[in-house]
Amino acid sequence: MCAAASTKLGLVVPEPLHARMVDASRGKPPGALQDDYAAAFTALLDALDAGVEVVFVAVRGPKRRVTVRLTEGLSHRIRVALARRNLKITDFACAAVERHHPQA
Repeated sequence: MCAAASTKLGLVVPEPLHARMVDASRGKPPGALQDDYAAAFTALLDALDAGVEVVFVAVRGPKRRVTVRLTEGLSHRIRVALARRNLKITDFACAAVERHHPQA
């Protein structure tokens, strides 16, 4: 991904959710973790655009700060989706990770 065409997104997610993303990216090339977050966000946005009903559970408890670099287009889609639904980025990110890597 070209640095000029990307933006940083600061997330605050529960450690167990981030750990699932790390585990799924382990052994893959550098950048795989960011790509996995991008894939999770894209899948959730696509589901929302298709009219799939998604429950956004309020996230409680301790969290970990995570910074990911996303394309400007994906960042824009996320901002629009958040504004339309009056969502917080933490709730969106947690729902995306839960759907992308469900707990076993």
